[in-house]
Amino acid sequence: MSTAILLENVTKTVELGDQRLPIIKGISLEVARGEILGIIGPSGSGKSTLLGLLGGLDTPTTGRVVIDGIDISNMSEQRLTHIRNERIGFVFQLFHLIPTLTAVQNVALPIRFAEKRKYNPNQRAIELLTMLGLEHRLKHRPSQLSGGQQQRVAIARALANDPPILLCDEPTGNLDTVSGQQVLDSLKDIRERLQTTIIIVTHDLSIANQTDRTVTLEDGVLLEKNRII
Repeated sequence: MSTAILLENVTKTVELGDQRLPIIKGISLEVARGEILGIIGPSGSGKSTLLGLLGGLDTPTTGRVVIDGIDISNMSEQRLTHIRNERIGFVFQLFHLIPTLTAVQNVALPIRFAEKRKYNPNQRAIELLTMLGLEHRLKHRPSQLSGGQQQRVAIARALANDPPILLCDEPTGNLDTVSGQQVLDSLKDIRERLQTTIIIVTHDLSIANQTDRTVTLEDGVLLEKNRII
């Protein structure tokens, strides 16, 4: 199985006044194409920073980050923007849907801004929303949708430009147990249908235990890699 994501001895240090604070401390990690990886760990352990490095939202202080065969470690912001738009989908805890737009319009938006448009925006949005079981909610605005439905719209939007990698930051954090499980089931279905590589940062062990593999972070250090049985 080929590699979708590769980290080699990655560190991230931030400046706080005259002090240098290490956030990520020499992490090496390989994620296979089509794998669902869970990232767990206590608050402040570096999970969100690691996700930002994986998504090209931040650059490492040292080390290499290779996404879909492309080394993004020292890319310019302009090139990173292009990589994020075409190769990485983002799903956040708070949905970040535009309240005045319908579900179809929210999902179609990234396609309209794509440098090289691969799809008809509305047609692609309808296909993705239907795949996620929202074919009866196409014209609904976020305020007319439940939390779980909003998150599925957000997932469809993340998939709009057919990225090979999906990064999810606490995607079930604002949902009840039933809705959270529906969202996770949708992510697993996406992997089966599209062979998308999915990384899920979560505090919820019931979610992490349903991924293919988990990695645990503590104080910026990768402590363990466990295959979920």
